[in-house]
Amino acid sequence: MKKLLSICAVWLVVFGVTLGITKAASGDLRSRMDNLNSETPFGYGVSQKISIGQIAADKIVINSPVIQDELWNQIKKYTVMYSQYPLSQILDNVALLDQSKEKTFDFTTLPATGITMQLNAVADSITPSVVYYVSVIPKDQNGILGEISNELRFKLSTQMSGEWTPPGVATGHAAAGGANMSLANVTCPVTANKAVCSWTAVDGSDKVDIFLFNPTSNVFERLTTVNMTDETYTFTLTRNGEYILNFMPNNGWTEYRLTFVASWVVASTTPAKPWTKPIIGKIPKTWPGENMLIVLAITFVVYFVYRKSKSKAKR
Repeated sequence: MKKLLSICAVWLVVFGVTLGITKAASGDLRSRMDNLNSETPFGYGVSQKISIGQIAADKIVINSPVIQDELWNQIKKYTVMYSQYPLSQILDNVALLDQSKEKTFDFTTLPATGITMQLNAVADSITPSVVYYVSVIPKDQNGILGEISNELRFKLSTQMSGEWTPPGVATGHAAAGGANMSLANVTCPVTANKAVCSWTAVDGSDKVDIFLFNPTSNVFERLTTVNMTDETYTFTLTRNGEYILNFMPNNGWTEYRLTFVASWVVASTTPAKPWTKPIIGKIPKTWPGENMLIVLAITFVVYFVYRKSKSKAKR
């Protein structure tokens, strides 16, 4: 699985016209390019795309045209790749391949109208409340991988789906019925140790997932999920430097990525406890007579021990 996904990720670096990817962000990916062909003779194109045929709370059906190889032979094997991370993020961090899944369909007959491939929530380990990104790769009888398809994303719990385009890539496809956070006027001014984020509520989603990029793990981690109508979220900054936030409507549509730099962030410290005078218990008062009796008692004990030891010595 990892080998197949790795090859596909490298292929996207060279031939990612459909996704608008023009360069590899990983040196590890570049090192594998020497083992690839200089061109791919078959695969999905601009006019040949996958689409969502059906979606329910427990399954999703993907429609695909039948792909032909360079000799016009019909391709019968297709691998569906799906992950919680889009391919653009996988290119930036190859370790995300470990989070990806795949399912291969090997057809014996191919109808002229196209093929369908179904993913099931239980059988294919899909969490209904999570947004997934899916694409398809054709594979000929010689094991050669063709051009990868366009990328879709879906969420079973809300039954929302559609074509996905990485942020910053121009597209003519608008997600029908989805919220577009790039139209929400997102800002995050910094005040002291706080980032006060605000936006204008947009139609198409009732909640917003906010992710913060972790420079150590090189992954976007979820900060919180808030109501779209809240239009504000504040969080504490823990360091100086660059912060990258991703605002994603929970129906899986157009996200907005914002970058800002924080300076003079003061690390929080535990305040020292104020000094308090130790409490000394009351010392019982003794009179001169009592002191004298104590001295006499000690003297008597010492004298008694001395006499006993001397008597034993004479024996």
